[in-house]
Amino acid sequence: MVWRAYYLIKKDNYLKISTLLICIFSVFATILNIEGSNCIIQINSSALFNSSSNEDGGADNNNDLVNPGVEGQQQQQQQELQRGQEQHQDPNSQSQQQLMQQSYELRKYCFLVTNLYVYSLFGIIIGFIILGFWYMRYKKIWAGRKNGPIN
Repeated sequence: MVWRAYYLIKKDNYLKISTLLICIFSVFATILNIEGSNCIIQINSSALFNSSSNEDGGADNNNDLVNPGVEGQQQQQQQELQRGQEQHQDPNSQSQQQLMQQSYELRKYCFLVTNLYVYSLFGIIIGFIILGFWYMRYKKIWAGRKNGPIN
């Protein structure tokens, strides 16, 4: 009986590796799931700021197609003046650019977190597959021991 416990715990690497994989990747999956939930909440809250800034900036771009001639030149000059005024409103545009940059960085981070979460789930699945191999091997070894010694 003691020999069986020794073989089961000390000598069987399938059991040790599968248990280690399942435990480690379960902890990682739990942490990454919580972080992913927080990340999605942050993206949803920052989307309100991005949509309001896009609505303000998108209203001026609808008049790009104009009639050729004098009216077209006047409208082009007006658009150039508006662009010049927008450049003078530099702090507002810089804050929008910073907001867009932060949004991009947040989405990149969330993409990394979700991919790592999926890979941790694959680690858990691999651990259970190795545990299945251990069980099949364990069953063959103990079935042979009950019937008689294996030569």
